[in-house]
Amino acid sequence: MLKEISCDAFKIGDQPRPPVRFHMGLNTILGSVTGAAGSIGKSTMMLIIDFVFGGNTYTQSDAVNELDPHTIYFSFEFDNTEYRFSRNTEEADVIVVVDENRNALESWGIKKYTQWLAQQYNMNLPGASFRNTISRFFRIYGKNNHNELKPLQTRGGEEPKRDAINVLISLFQYYESIEDFKKQLQYADERIKAFRTARRYEFIPSAVDGLTKYKANVVEIASLELERRKLANLDEADVQPAEVEKANERNVLKRSLDDTRREIKARQDELHLLNLNLQHGAYPTEADLQALHEFFPEADLEALVKVEKFHSRIQTILSEELRQAKTAVEADISELQEVEAKLLSHMDSIPASKAFTDEFLDAYTSLDRRINKLKDENEAFDIRNRLGIEKKDASEHYHNQVATVLEDIEISINTQMEAINDEVTGGEYNAPKLTLSAYNSYTFETPKDKGTGTNHRSMIIYDLAVLQNTVLPALAHDSVMFDSMPRPDLSNLIRVYNDQIEKQIFIAVDKTSECTQEAQHILRETTVLKLDNNEQALFGEKWSRKERT
Repeated sequence: MLKEISCDAFKIGDQPRPPVRFHMGLNTILGSVTGAAGSIGKSTMMLIIDFVFGGNTYTQSDAVNELDPHTIYFSFEFDNTEYRFSRNTEEADVIVVVDENRNALESWGIKKYTQWLAQQYNMNLPGASFRNTISRFFRIYGKNNHNELKPLQTRGGEEPKRDAINVLISLFQYYESIEDFKKQLQYADERIKAFRTARRYEFIPSAVDGLTKYKANVVEIASLELERRKLANLDEADVQPAEVEKANERNVLKRSLDDTRREIKARQDELHLLNLNLQHGAYPTEADLQALHEFFPEADLEALVKVEKFHSRIQTILSEELRQAKTAVEADISELQEVEAKLLSHMDSIPASKAFTDEFLDAYTSLDRRINKLKDENEAFDIRNRLGIEKKDASEHYHNQVATVLEDIEISINTQMEAINDEVTGGEYNAPKLTLSAYNSYTFETPKDKGTGTNHRSMIIYDLAVLQNTVLPALAHDSVMFDSMPRPDLSNLIRVYNDQIEKQIFIAVDKTSECTQEAQHILRETTVLKLDNNEQALFGEKWSRKERT
């Protein structure tokens, strides 16, 4: 539980204010009983309570704007052990672990801190964080989460209903029972997407368009299989499909082998030319030119010599390129020879089969391929239908489970609200009603009464019902929640608050002079902080007060 909050900025006049000490059950921040004092720090103190539970709204408050950066010191108690911390308004993303003398021991990030709180409060809820859960039940002016018409939602009711209901499902600890069905639905959906992707990239055959084409394929398959049997019967010996398949496979390998050997021969010829070029050169030598002169004495030998020298220079440049080309061709030949060896090995591994004519193999193979294509199309159709049925079934199971869970939560909350409402109104008025119509839709209303005071009362009753039925450890209600509420109802509500002895409730309240004596007594007994005008304000002054001249 939250045990203590202190801050050097808390004052009574110019004197330090003692630490605020909390207890289990109702903790009251009490303002002016007549309501004559406003802006004295009630909501600010409530925001500070939210701040020590990991919230950030306090950092945008008037107090933070008016005061210098300041540190809030606080402690929690779990299993009779006190844990002390501090959090500065200027470095609000850091929680400092401190000792009893406020000496820093270590620093935590805000995420680690709220996870620690979740563990201490046994609120490690699948599907919802501690902070997102508890924040919506700390209804404080400035947090924008007290829209009385949309009590499940934060952000002034702008939060998607689906997210709000999801938190409620987690808080009632039904999340995992739904998640199993949700995962089955997601798996079915992923299988359909994978099937469609495989079809789009032609990894599997396309399915037929509909049942009419499916039936037509069945008829054509039967006709083609009959034709294939007739073709096989033309052969003297019995034709086994496996034999035909082996023969086809050997033929395919033989064609690949022939292609590979032709490629090897072409590359070997290329290598031979490269070797000749490297050995003898691509242009005539000086001796070649002298021999030429003997046959053609009128030839301009000097010009030919100049050309030969020019070609020699080119030959020097080309020789390196030729050697590189030779290396590349030799590598190609080696690789092709490896392919040749593998093809030969594969052919040798296929048992000898009956010899078939090329005409027979072509006809038989053509029929076989057509039959297989049609069968593949129909099989794809069957798979698509089966996947569709699986998704439909998974979707029905998921939505049925969601409906069951929502109904259970709805009954639990409404039953509890009915009981609380009877205590608050003396059984005289209708209780609020929550309807969880779907995983992303709900309504909340008090039948035949849409008054502001009634709506605020109903939202408070809803919070109390959730508090009593879940692991939610605390809630906070600011005075804005009570302003329009009839004081008899408020008096009864204070009694209901006071009965919650196993959890913590924080309220800020004023204008209580018209409450019953019992209610006023409860408030006095549960007050942890008394605030009033001017010097009795939380920080020892009211900033809204005009300076005196």
